[in-house]
Amino acid sequence: MDGIGKKVRCLITLLWLVMSSFAYGRELRMLYMAQAGYQPSHIVQRARSFEQETGIAVHLSFVEYEDQYKLIVESAAKERADYDIILEDIIWTAEFAERRIIDPVPPELVQEVERGIVPEISSAFMYDDTLWAVPFLANFQLMYSNMELLQQAGYSEPPDTLEELVEIASKAKEQGVIEYPIFLPLRKQEALICVFVWLTGSFGGGLSNEDGEIDVDNAASRRALSFLVDMLNRGLLNPFSLQQEEVFAAEAFTWGDALFTMNWTFVTGLMREKHRPIYGAGRASLIPPARTVLEEGGRSSTVSGFQGLSVTRNSANKDAAWRFIRYLSSPDFQRKHLEEMSVWREVWGEERTFQKDPDISLKMEQIAGVRNRPIHPQYRKVSLHLQHWIYEALRGEVSPSAALERAREEIEGLSD
Repeated sequence: MDGIGKKVRCLITLLWLVMSSFAYGRELRMLYMAQAGYQPSHIVQRARSFEQETGIAVHLSFVEYEDQYKLIVESAAKERADYDIILEDIIWTAEFAERRIIDPVPPELVQEVERGIVPEISSAFMYDDTLWAVPFLANFQLMYSNMELLQQAGYSEPPDTLEELVEIASKAKEQGVIEYPIFLPLRKQEALICVFVWLTGSFGGGLSNEDGEIDVDNAASRRALSFLVDMLNRGLLNPFSLQQEEVFAAEAFTWGDALFTMNWTFVTGLMREKHRPIYGAGRASLIPPARTVLEEGGRSSTVSGFQGLSVTRNSANKDAAWRFIRYLSSPDFQRKHLEEMSVWREVWGEERTFQKDPDISLKMEQIAGVRNRPIHPQYRKVSLHLQHWIYEALRGEVSPSAALERAREEIEGLSD
């Protein structure tokens, strides 16, 4: 009986292991941001549809953006991942690839991305000639104008160049239309780098050279930082900008406390809320470049805030994870939620898109001039050094040229 009992117990144990393995293989865990982008309710609904079609359950964890990075890194240190799928910020791509936190996108899915998504978006998730995430959120910055204040200053259209921006802002201030015409998110955090990227682009440059190496101290970046300092000194840029991030800047603009601002595409939605003073008076437009850039055939510059979907390297359910990513990121899902700009070209040109999003043509034009923050495995440290010295220049503690020189020296030291 003891021998038979042992065999029965072994069979029961084996059956339990098989069933547990099967059950685990039919479940996925995903980490998503409960902040900007597609709303949690939309993601939950899509996950439920996926389970109904495939039998694979998707367990969703929604966290604030500030908590995502820590949770992803902690999960990567475990033998079995806490999350099979993560929503990944483009500034983490190089680091996560180098640290083997995420897997490359499978070849067949890479082909789908290349066929259906413009390079300005898809290339943001490339590192070492490899695609590491399927683009999901196409976020970038636009310029926003309060047309009522603009008309009070004697103008009928938003500025086409930075020089015109300064001219209009100066006139509005001189005439008493508004004390501080421009509000930007310049708090010492990532928001500051985003402003610096598009502004450097507006002067015809970038923070990386043609070889992809970080170059924060160049003619365009020095002009950009000098421009911000000059706007502050002339009282055209609200000094409270130095204490605020994007959400507050958007609120200030939509409540009538700024003539101009540059911010993410979510502001277009806020402008259409009837309870806000900006309702009916706000207009989105291209971020104006310097006149010389425009005369030389340059285009409006913006900064990417793209996010993508990746599979973690220590996931036990990679095939199912990529299957859900294809399902979630599909044109079918995105055309149902046009409050966000789709990453797919085919959705851009559909009649319903033009009906739902009156700014879609503007967005397509703006995204053609998108610029990325430097792609580097130690980007978080790069950003902190650059934030510090840009902010010191804005506070008047150091000159723009000296600030960027110090930032360059510290960033170059990271590779030592």
